[in-house]
Amino acid sequence: MAVSAAFENESLSEKVKRTIVDRVVDGTYPPGMRLVELQLAKEFGVSQAPVREALRELSSTRLVENIPRRGTFVRSASQDDLAEVYFVRLALEGTAASAAYPALHADPAPLREALAGMREAAATNDAHGIAKYSTDFHRAVVVATGNRLMLEIWDSLYVEARTMATVVRGHVDLHAAAEAHVPILEAFESGTPDLCTKLVIEHQHEYSILPQE
Repeated sequence: MAVSAAFENESLSEKVKRTIVDRVVDGTYPPGMRLVELQLAKEFGVSQAPVREALRELSSTRLVENIPRRGTFVRSASQDDLAEVYFVRLALEGTAASAAYPALHADPAPLREALAGMREAAATNDAHGIAKYSTDFHRAVVVATGNRLMLEIWDSLYVEARTMATVVRGHVDLHAAAEAHVPILEAFESGTPDLCTKLVIEHQHEYSILPQE
């Protein structure tokens, strides 16, 4: 199992989980495919324990599902599934933007660093990097609220995997995706809380993988 240097400090189960997510998103593991612990362990060259842990955690993201007495399968995400995740994320980030404004206005470094990462990823056509650093950018907004429950709920949406799906399936222009975050950063640097909220909500509408009305 090839793992990039950027993730060297992750636990083995996290590395396995990331690889499974990548393969679900890019279609290597298609909807309906059964994910067998023993087969995956052999494929990745690890014991069954980290695979079992990775599958258990992934079941909570709704990317895979465990069916009693049958096994674990890749879920086929319906429009209802996507809509539920989208509206929860929109509500969370729309609320978070205003609450995060004082902290990020005082110190926008987390947003700047994430944007720099996105630009570097775009320059090397690295879709995974775009997904990672875009997730870092939006997570930084939620972190800056200081609301641990909000962050816990946001983390449970597994935003990076869903961002990766948007990038891959939506054929997103990586440079445009990176630069789309610039107005949000500038609003936190020199705008107002209301402007930050407006731009975060507009961004979510633009990059949702739901059909636009």
